[in-house]
Amino acid sequence: MAKSDIGLRQAHRIANMPADKRTAFVAEGLPILLESARGLYAASQKVSDMPRESSVLKGHAEEEAAKILILMDIVRCPKKRIAGRIGTLMSWYYDHLSRRLYAEACQWRPVDLKELRKIIDQRRVTHYLEGGMGEFIAPNDLIYQRETRLYADIEGLDDGTLQWVAPGGYTSMFDFKPNALIVAEALSAVGAFSIKGINAVSAVWDEVDFQDATTCNESDRLIQAMLERLIEEKLVTEAASDDHVGQLYNRWQMPLYALDMKSKVVERSALEEEQERMLWAETGVTNEY
Repeated sequence: MAKSDIGLRQAHRIANMPADKRTAFVAEGLPILLESARGLYAASQKVSDMPRESSVLKGHAEEEAAKILILMDIVRCPKKRIAGRIGTLMSWYYDHLSRRLYAEACQWRPVDLKELRKIIDQRRVTHYLEGGMGEFIAPNDLIYQRETRLYADIEGLDDGTLQWVAPGGYTSMFDFKPNALIVAEALSAVGAFSIKGINAVSAVWDEVDFQDATTCNESDRLIQAMLERLIEEKLVTEAASDDHVGQLYNRWQMPLYALDMKSKVVERSALEEEQERMLWAETGVTNEY
């Protein structure tokens, strides 16, 4: 055993486990992750009068729940594809942007995987243009929001100036539980976290290899088939309710295993060229003299 195999951050080793051992190991971990997410969310409610601190805890709860969704995509990945995808999926487990994308995807309803891919590709860029005519170059907002909740830091603007940024939370008239946590709780309630539950989920979702033309209707069909199988095998818990079922249909996104979640580097020169095109389209004037 190498020194690098000792200590935390060993999730990548799941990829090398035999399928039955991996299933048992994942089944052991899912409730641990769920309780971690629940505890962080509960703590965020206790300090609701401290917006920044509350939002930090809620953000951590959301990312813990997103880890569950990543593991469930390993379960949903067809057996013929899992060997080629599990390493990538487990790299997402520790990646902040990937977890944020998984969490955010719970609120989308794309028509098919092609549309979902387009949304993900737009959300994973390192920088983008902001403003009515794209006059500002801004960093990836998922990471920016995460980092500015956690830290006081020095920020560089696109004109070269520096400024201090104080950490801040968000305030809202309503306090919503993170969507990723809602989905994770629903999956737990319907019995998907046990070894038998994972095997049942895998058997159903193994039918379809999600590609660009695969629609959200196919995902809904598989959710229904999954629920029917979990009921048939008497795996659904007493905590399950119609609300949990509805949350799975409304918030559990199509599998993301076929997509690219890595940060997509966008060069400043490309953004500046796009600014020029936008300025010309809007005014007929360029910055060239």
